Amino acid sequence: MKFRSAIFIVVIFTIVGCSTIGIKLNSDPDNADKTALLYKELIEGKSPNTAQLNLFFSKMPKGGDLHNHYSGSIYAETYLDWVEVAGYWIDKNTLNISKAKTNSSISVDQLRSDTRLYRKLLTLWSDKDYQNHYHPQLPPDASFFNTFSYFGPISKRYNEGLMILRERAIKENVSFIEIMLKSVGYSYPDTSFDQKIRKAAGNKAVLLLLDKLSSKIDADDTFNNKVYEFIKTIDNAHKGIDDDQFMMRYQTYASRNSSPSIVFSALYSAFKAVEQSDLLVGVNIVGPENGVVAIEDYNLHMQMFAYLKKKFPNVNRALHAGELTLGMVRPKNLKFHISQAIYIAGAQRIGHGVDLPYEEEALNLLKEIKEKSVVEICFTSNEFILGVKGRDHPYLIYSAYDVPIVICTDDSGISRNNLTGEYVLLAARYKPGYKMVKKYVYNSIKYSFLYESDKDLLTNSLDVRFEKFEAEMSEYSDLILRNVDE
Repeated sequence: MKFRSAIFIVVIFTIVGCSTIGIKLNSDPDNADKTALLYKELIEGKSPNTAQLNLFFSKMPKGGDLHNHYSGSIYAETYLDWVEVAGYWIDKNTLNISKAKTNSSISVDQLRSDTRLYRKLLTLWSDKDYQNHYHPQLPPDASFFNTFSYFGPISKRYNEGLMILRERAIKENVSFIEIMLKSVGYSYPDTSFDQKIRKAAGNKAVLLLLDKLSSKIDADDTFNNKVYEFIKTIDNAHKGIDDDQFMMRYQTYASRNSSPSIVFSALYSAFKAVEQSDLLVGVNIVGPENGVVAIEDYNLHMQMFAYLKKKFPNVNRALHAGELTLGMVRPKNLKFHISQAIYIAGAQRIGHGVDLPYEEEALNLLKEIKEKSVVEICFTSNEFILGVKGRDHPYLIYSAYDVPIVICTDDSGISRNNLTGEYVLLAARYKPGYKMVKKYVYNSIKYSFLYESDKDLLTNSLDVRFEKFEAEMSEYSDLILRNVDE
């Protein structure tokens, strides 16, 4: 039976001193109006007051972050702490982690004492200083995805890492994270399947091949053992995470740049694990969307999701789709990624969705997204990896069409940002009204993959948090106006 959290009942009532469950608290309209006027003042003009916006959004309740990756959310400095605790070394030539000492190895202490080398490591293990000073640079997307290979060997301290993310979230008034933690780790390579499915004529032939491979996977003892061990890993990683301030749930995923049999077996095990776990809430597909295999097999991957959606109808699906822009791929490959994620895979949420302006039948697609899905917007990530920002960003289209939107971080450790920073970018660049900003916050709970009962608890908690926040901002607004008058 799935676990249903009731922890947020405590915070809803203890914050305001209420003891009767079921009381509905409404924000003071004067405080809400003053907060909206203060916010409007901060975003007006060609140069919004970003220092004040940072303060405003740091204090503001932000609900949840629905699109983020565990290993990309831990800062490089934390990974170095873990390297030191593990007794590992850093190769001074490559800046890779070395588990055994070699002639080119140095300790973390030695690395930190060499400012030049330490700064260089931070630029390789994250996006730090990529654009603000000269150094040999890979293309931004390659630089971003390469970071994972550096800290990968030390990143699997899951409970410790999640506790760090939890504390960081609480300090910036985030009450829920839905995080892509790890893959199940199961694969069933089948070269015959790979050859046949790429040549399959029509959906029926594809489905028959997927049925055959599913039967082989079901008969593999390793499959069930891997799923079982994976769920145990999630349970252990989650210990101590939920309390009266915070809640966390997990997505698992497959990488999109492997052979069809490996991608399908990874997805199959992911769907199976989510079906059986209390804490796993959805399946995703990750990796560079412009990779050679990812482009070649994109439609096939969407058919795999469609097949597994029928086999596991209660498992949620959030897909990275349309994380592309003109110049990254040939124009023909910008025409279908979001639409196939919606129409074929049945994606309930779309991660990024940046190539929307180039999609075929984009206006009809907008209507479908509005009715059936949600778009996860990641401003910092899109700017760095794709070079898409400001008026080039399809946020302007999604918001104009009133498509459901949530604001997310993606990989805050690599980008060295946080959810507060994403809201600052939203406000400074696009100037949505305060009511719309609040709507995005509440969307982050409404469109999460939580149980409805948990959504209700988090939503009620947000009501209380916003009442407190707006009272503080009302007082702050009065103070600012008084100082201006003086």
